[in-house]
Amino acid sequence: MTLPIRVFEPRYRQMLRDCLRDDRRFGVVLIKKGEEAGDPNVEPHVVGSVAEIKNIGSIRRGALPVTVTGERRFRILEIDRSRPYLTATVELLGDGEDEETTEGLLTVARSACKRYMATLLASRGVWHTDIGPPPEGPLLAYFMGMLCQTAPPRSLQALLEQESLESRLQAGVALLEEHEKDLEPNIMRAGPGADESLFSSN
Repeated sequence: MTLPIRVFEPRYRQMLRDCLRDDRRFGVVLIKKGEEAGDPNVEPHVVGSVAEIKNIGSIRRGALPVTVTGERRFRILEIDRSRPYLTATVELLGDGEDEETTEGLLTVARSACKRYMATLLASRGVWHTDIGPPPEGPLLAYFMGMLCQTAPPRSLQALLEQESLESRLQAGVALLEEHEKDLEPNIMRAGPGADESLFSSN
């Protein structure tokens, strides 16, 4: 998915310059231990996502707006702390394009996406007709992680770290079903008053 970020710290401006000089890509990794990436003792999770720089805007209020797009997963093999920002030796991970996935599991995953999207939209007072998640397994697995907005970062990290496509799809279904319940109480309060709703319980 597309991710907008704001670059303002000197070390990340240097990282941006280095990326633009080379191949316009960097890694996005959730912090496991430590407060922020500048902490010399910070420990990131071992699995992250490659981000490709798509657009750089004009500097505003001391920050540079940058738009990146996630590409594929990687696993950290060794961290290098010699630069102002963390670098690492990594191995790229497959997305399961060559794995056999049953149509039954794909159907369950697509249905979980549709239910979650319908509940999310209804909780915001938005009417919908037909919602279609990606049909392919690898894209569908990533879409499930992007879709579940109410899940905490560590739950999404656990989904990202699943080794096989089948396990990612199964974990994605469980995640969507769990957090769909967080949205349901908001549906009947989406109308103009506490006792009114734009939506029918049928």
